[in-house]
Amino acid sequence: MKTMPVIQRNFFRLLRSGTFGRKDEPLEPMSEWKWDRLCQLALMHGVGALVADGIKAYSDDFFLRLSDRQKDNWHRITEETEERNKETDMCLAELFDTFNHAHLRPILLKGQGFASLYDRPGHRSGGDIDIYFPYKPQAEKADAWAIEHGTEKDESDRNMLKYFRHGIKIEHHKQMMYLTNTLLNRRLQKIIDSEIRCCDSAYRIINGTKIEIVPHTLSLLIIIVRMARYIMNEGISLKQLIDFGMFLRKEGDKVDFVKLQKWIGKLQLQHMALLEGALLVKLMKFDEDELPFINFKNDTDTTTITDDIFDMNGSHTVDWFFTQGKHVFVTTSNSNAMLWHIRHTAKFFKYYPAEIFTNFFASFARSLSRIEE
Repeated sequence: MKTMPVIQRNFFRLLRSGTFGRKDEPLEPMSEWKWDRLCQLALMHGVGALVADGIKAYSDDFFLRLSDRQKDNWHRITEETEERNKETDMCLAELFDTFNHAHLRPILLKGQGFASLYDRPGHRSGGDIDIYFPYKPQAEKADAWAIEHGTEKDESDRNMLKYFRHGIKIEHHKQMMYLTNTLLNRRLQKIIDSEIRCCDSAYRIINGTKIEIVPHTLSLLIIIVRMARYIMNEGISLKQLIDFGMFLRKEGDKVDFVKLQKWIGKLQLQHMALLEGALLVKLMKFDEDELPFINFKNDTDTTTITDDIFDMNGSHTVDWFFTQGKHVFVTTSNSNAMLWHIRHTAKFFKYYPAEIFTNFFASFARSLSRIEE
């Protein structure tokens, strides 16, 4: 942390305070321009309202010098995040009431389920509503309902149906999570199917509605796999890292860590889980004892991944796809993004070699599929 510029050091102090109530370091002085850059960084990572909570906690700090314009801006960011979460919670409750009444067994993935763990649930920036239907007949009925009652339907992805309801994007997932390595994915799907069918269900109450979520031990595995996939394709997501820490703090006592460790071994996730755990320890100041399923024998270098946190150029995988012009030649729409992805794959190869190799070619194939016939 000592090598980080002052903007980044203050950013993590405020973020730790706004999420985990940690206020053990004083702020350092910054100019108005640097405070604007910090705000930009918070918005880029979808943690604006959480950093605003940190600013409130540091309100008596001598070096917290914000202009009236900046104070108004942080207030606006918080209000907009709260309003969006209210709209999402209302839509979520309506959907689950409808699907539960029809006995379709919807299971909420990530998103608002994680938000309910936060001290201020409305301050976690929401996104889509992701729903998993474990049984095919019920999933087909849910899709039929969505096609009839939703707007802007998108069935182009064979693994999910996308649509909008009350301005909120909804995704019906056919798989809770997947890996591109065929053998590892088969193992993952077996774990998911077994846990969904044999284990006690878990629930949250959101907007007065009982919402089924992923069972606790499986949920932590899915968090680790999701973070791994995001790291391989985009770099670290601070929202996912905070969800990881929040889940451990609030739900860790309900997790079977022996079972989780066996799953991590079956999926060859040990090195990637170690990297994710090291990030939680170094950036969010967690104790290694809070992650009993990770072996912290070696001092894991997190520099390669924290560099991506502060990359504000945005030329990542999402910009890497191919198009066909007037001639027979196929070109990438963003060569910088393609080069970034190649370097990124090489950089993280050692953390998950069994998956990252197939992941790279799967990304390549997806980009080629976008060529017009």
